[in-house]
Amino acid sequence: MPIEAEKRKQIEGIFRRFLLNRINTVRKLKITDLDINPFLIRILSYELGLDNSESIVRWLVSQRIERGTVTSFGIALQDAAKVFSEGSGVEGADILKTKNGIHHHIQVKSGPNTIPKDLGVRIAQLLRSAQRRNRGSLALYGMCYGSKERVSSIVRKYVQEEGGVDWISGQEFWEFISDDPQCLKEIYEIAAEIGKTFRDSKGQSLSEVIEAKIKELTVEFEKIYGKSGNKMWKKLLENNS
Repeated sequence: MPIEAEKRKQIEGIFRRFLLNRINTVRKLKITDLDINPFLIRILSYELGLDNSESIVRWLVSQRIERGTVTSFGIALQDAAKVFSEGSGVEGADILKTKNGIHHHIQVKSGPNTIPKDLGVRIAQLLRSAQRRNRGSLALYGMCYGSKERVSSIVRKYVQEEGGVDWISGQEFWEFISDDPQCLKEIYEIAAEIGKTFRDSKGQSLSEVIEAKIKELTVEFEKIYGKSGNKMWKKLLENNS
C-alpha cells in the first residue's frame, strides 16, 4: 500500500526544506566560521594530503557541513515520521497512533544512539506521565533507523528496563506508525528522489553551492595564510595560537 499522496507530499517538502536549509547554511559560511585547529591540520596533512590552501579549506568546509548535517537531517527524519500521527501529541510524545482501540503515545528519535542517560530517564518519565493521563493507553519509544542490535544500552536500560517503556526501531517502527510494511522503503526512495532532483531558486544543487563556497573561501584563506609551503604553515600556527 503506497503512502497517501498528501502524506508523500508533506514528506517531500520536509526533505526539500532540509536541503534548502543546508544550502542557505553553506552560502552564509565565512572564513571566520571555520574551526581552524593548526595542530590537527598539521598531523593529518600527510595522510589526507592537506598541503595547500584548497585542500585544507575543502576539508574544513566538509567537517563543518557534516556536523550540522547529521543533526539537521535527524530532525527532518523525525518530522517525516510525525506526518503519520493521528493528532497532536501530549507532552513527551510526538506521535499518536491507535491500534485495536488502544492509543499509543510515541516519542520519536532519528537513530538508535542519539540520547544520553539523563535524557533517556526523562523521556521514560514523560511517556509514563502521558500514559497515566490517558488511561488504557501505551507508551513507546521509536527510532527511525537502526537494527535492534544497534539500539544503545542507554535506551535498553533507562528507557525500557528501568523506565518501563518499550521501543521499536527501523522497519518495525515505520510499519507500526503507517500500517504499511513497505513504508520504510518508500521513505528511502523519496529521500533518493529529492536528493537527485533538488535545486534551489537559483537552480543550484547542494554540491554546486559547496564547490562555489570552497573556491570563495580558498581565496580568503590564501590572503591570510598563503597558498602552501612553510609560509602557510607558519601563518596557520601564528594566527591560531
